[in-house]
Amino acid sequence: MKKILYILTLSTLIFACKKEEVKPTNTTTTVEGCMDINALNYNPDATEDDGSCQYAAVEGCMDTLAINYNPEATEDDGSCEYLPTELKLSSITINSMPLTNNGANWDAGVFGLENPDVFYVLKAGSDEIFSSSSQDNIDACPISFTENLPYTISDLTQEYTIELWDNDQIAGIGTNELMGSCSFTPNDYITAGGSGINISNSEIDLTLAVEWIQ
Repeated sequence: MKKILYILTLSTLIFACKKEEVKPTNTTTTVEGCMDINALNYNPDATEDDGSCQYAAVEGCMDTLAINYNPEATEDDGSCEYLPTELKLSSITINSMPLTNNGANWDAGVFGLENPDVFYVLKAGSDEIFSSSSQDNIDACPISFTENLPYTISDLTQEYTIELWDNDQIAGIGTNELMGSCSFTPNDYITAGGSGINISNSEIDLTLAVEWIQ
């Protein structure tokens, strides 16, 4: 009898122990947050990025048409800069030019040999825009022209030529002589900016007083 009771008691204890067994559970917890270490609100404890990352503003020019466009800028600071669209020519100064025609005087006037009577012609390509009257008996440089100026150049890609002529016509009689010329394309000087453009060749040196206009 005692043996039977012992067996029953042992069986009951074993069954009770089995019922009290607790199965292990997954204790991993998802922590949402910003996982980018470069963000202002980076969360080192985050296990799942929730798209909440915030970054410091990058100030700069955000206009793709500007010459200082910053593709990394997130906040426009009003610093955008643009290339000029026009050029205003206000004077032409002759720094040097041939004062003789291959060693001979340009003119033979009423009172004998004379220095050249110089005028300029401004051309766009091969088309004449305008010309000046002459400054007479020039024996030294520099000399400046402001006649018909200022002139605004709108096509900065066009080549312009300044010709210097000796005025040999009197009352429509005689032939003017070309002393030489210099050409320039405004776009070639646009990045340098400034208020002057110098153009020259082996015999002629000119300084153009200019203003770049946006």
